[in-house]
Amino acid sequence: MKKQIIKNIGSAGHRRRLTERFRNAGSKALADYELLELILSYVIPRVDTKPAAKALLKQFKTILNVLQQPPERLLETKGIGPKAATYLSVIQACLARAMERTLESLKCVSGPEDLLAYARIALGPFSQESLLALYLDNAHHVVHHQEVAKGTVDRLSVYPREVIKPALVHNATALILVHNHPEGQPVPSENDLDWTSKIEKLATLFDIKLLDHGKGLHGCRNRQAVVS
Repeated sequence: MKKQIIKNIGSAGHRRRLTERFRNAGSKALADYELLELILSYVIPRVDTKPAAKALLKQFKTILNVLQQPPERLLETKGIGPKAATYLSVIQACLARAMERTLESLKCVSGPEDLLAYARIALGPFSQESLLALYLDNAHHVVHHQEVAKGTVDRLSVYPREVIKPALVHNATALILVHNHPEGQPVPSENDLDWTSKIEKLATLFDIKLLDHGKGLHGCRNRQAVVS
């Protein structure tokens, strides 16, 4: 019991020093694992969170990748329980919401770089393939965006008319499609190319242009951006 008390006191002192370094100098004063360690300390009390933080980075490589994981993947890491997994998921949701607002405020979507960061955050936690559609006006301003299809871990079930409907409702004249590949392969599959072609043909009937913003996104050039 005495050793445990001493350990808890040591952990509390370490957390206090981490917090002070962050307050005084910001994130640059902390290594990646220390930032995660500090975050976890708010939901894992009286326990040294450094091992869990390092384990997350060892498994997922970067802080962004950690935040992109669905709760069930986070729970695979030793030291991460339901409360911590939910906490990290809430942080991811906050980032997605903030980037969503930034996307909506853009005066013009000029290229894939305007969408990639948001797409990675928004689609990252999904363990199944998901299709995100962004609807634009004549000035290429985003007037609406929503998830329009879901699938399995390696295949999407897409209904072109369901993709086009929101464009008509929001008077969009252009469309961008972004979807994830949870298994990590960023190249479009034959199924991806097939439904993309069908959507493009249907969109043309309503004078809606399916914009090609795929170039530069992992080499994808098929009128869809694929993120992994």
